[in-house]
Amino acid sequence: MSSKNIQHAADANFARETVRYTTGTGGQLIINIQRMSDSFLSTRLNQATSRNAADSSAYQSTSQIDKLITSSTMTSEGKYENLLQSSITQMSSSWDGLLVKDTPSARKSIIADLDQVRININDMANSLQQQQKLINNQIKASTDESNEILKQVAELNDLISKTDPGDTLNDLLNKQSALIYDLSVHLDINSRFSNDGTARIELKSGMTLVDGKKYRDIEVGSSEFSNDYSIFVNGKKVSDNPELLGGTVGGQLMVRDGELAEAQRKLGLMSASMVNVYNNANRQGFTADGEKGKDILTPITAGALSSSNNIGDSNLFIKINPDDTKQLTAEPLKVVKTPTGYEVYNNNSDTLISSFSDLPLKVNGMEISLSTGVVMAGDEFLIDPLRVAASKFEVIAGPDDIAISANHPVVSGDNGNIQNFISARDEKIMFNGTATISEGLATIYVDISINSATALSRMQTSKSIHDSASGEWGAYSGVNLEEERISLLGYEKNYQAASKIVQSSQKMWSSILDVIG
Repeated sequence: MSSKNIQHAADANFARETVRYTTGTGGQLIINIQRMSDSFLSTRLNQATSRNAADSSAYQSTSQIDKLITSSTMTSEGKYENLLQSSITQMSSSWDGLLVKDTPSARKSIIADLDQVRININDMANSLQQQQKLINNQIKASTDESNEILKQVAELNDLISKTDPGDTLNDLLNKQSALIYDLSVHLDINSRFSNDGTARIELKSGMTLVDGKKYRDIEVGSSEFSNDYSIFVNGKKVSDNPELLGGTVGGQLMVRDGELAEAQRKLGLMSASMVNVYNNANRQGFTADGEKGKDILTPITAGALSSSNNIGDSNLFIKINPDDTKQLTAEPLKVVKTPTGYEVYNNNSDTLISSFSDLPLKVNGMEISLSTGVVMAGDEFLIDPLRVAASKFEVIAGPDDIAISANHPVVSGDNGNIQNFISARDEKIMFNGTATISEGLATIYVDISINSATALSRMQTSKSIHDSASGEWGAYSGVNLEEERISLLGYEKNYQAASKIVQSSQKMWSSILDVIG
């Protein structure tokens, strides 16, 4: 046994084996090979593994979001600046120069600065969308690996049920333990063992994944309101509570629907607020040729996301209300058609916000109207335009479209409307009228950094718990090379002693035979 233990010393899932000697009737020697495994310690280790895997994968994604949004880049002057923050600051200050003197070059500079803001916002939005795709791919990869493990556990159950106690069965049980440990990296599971050693595996929700030689695949499908992945078992969605799923699957789901979605929506909130405030400022003035000012940035619009369970064939159209910017929030809404009208819920908390008798309706800085088709009672729609608003931020004005003048007819030297752009810089329009655009962006950065720091703390805590559980399991089941060395020395001494007994016995029989002649 010692040689086998030493051979598998580096295997973290190998439970060491010991030899137990007993005597049976008639004095015969009985040798029993015992596998040193404790179900409580193994379960505790697997649970700690699942939690640590969830927290580790969550931190990796959350810290990546932090880098994408808040990181600084060295400028040509050797300074480190956040590109989006510095471009907004530059654009905001450019209006001061235009207030001093209206020149074609000053107008071109304004449009160029606005376009630089557009580039940086779009780049961040695209980076977050790529992160969203990456997380979905990781969820798919983790579920694929989990399904392969579930299949192998079921196959092992069949072999274990047909194998008598002994060395071969112990090897199968070690493989079983290793597979369950690997599965715990992807999912938080409950493992129950029959007297014959076969394993029954369930999710924390109670859904059975393996029972004897039968197993169920974990299925990946589209979410009710989007193409983001959801997790299903036997046709039932099990990903509504990612913390209950645990492991890398649960960790990635938590970040995708939590920190990542929050970052996308808050960046969209800033973008929509900027669109509204600068479009409103331009519409209050007149261009050099006497035309009333028009939008200089593309107004934010989007379609609602229809539930896959809807009966009707309709969709809703969402427009960010330019006159109600302070009421915009980063939280998604859900609109439900009732027999008597419409109900609007906060989609995160599922709390009722308001009821309306008909469309269009105005709520939280948005105007929602019927786009196409017919709405049926029970139909649901996700209202989440801010999650994609940053990718829709576009400059649609040229230098001559800037409404410089405050009065009509336009007179030479009238650049009074520029004051409205300067006032827009200092207007508190974000987060229910508590922050300017620059202050709102700073708040977004702080929130994202706090999320990353919190994820790091959780990962460090769960790693400590995992290390403790691993140490306790190793103390009982792990191979101790020094202990095995001592055992080998004991076997060697026993062999030497037995050899001397044999030698003495041979001499005694030789003497007896000599006497007998």
